[in-house]
Amino acid sequence: MRKYADFDKLNRLLVASFEAEKLYYNAAMEAQKTELKRFLNYMSVERNRMSHDISNELHSRDIEPLKEDVEKISLDHSKTPAQVLTLQAAIGYCLSRDRNNVKRYHELIERKELPDSVLAVLERQCAKIEGYILEVEKHLS
Repeated sequence: MRKYADFDKLNRLLVASFEAEKLYYNAAMEAQKTELKRFLNYMSVERNRMSHDISNELHSRDIEPLKEDVEKISLDHSKTPAQVLTLQAAIGYCLSRDRNNVKRYHELIERKELPDSVLAVLERQCAKIEGYILEVEKHLS
């Protein structure tokens, strides 16, 4: 039964990973500088790859990945100034989601209640995200 609970947690990590993808996508849409736009788009693509790896692990075990629709954060500039999400804030949301996801990864990895092949995927992805957090932080300063 615990393994079922951990697959449920893995499914929730999948949704959180898709959320991170959307956050980076939205931040990239807000970026004016080409280099930053490319970097944020790359971060979005990386989260997409990670999400698909998790989804494939679930599918291979006949577990249906959650299909929850992940809403994009609105960067609509027709809103009042207090409602506009600045690029800094958008990147801050990306970092916050990544840090939260790293906690989810660590919990699943430390529990060791998933198959070794899944844990190996999670360990690789977690290490990548931890490295990416440092890169993203550089763009905030």
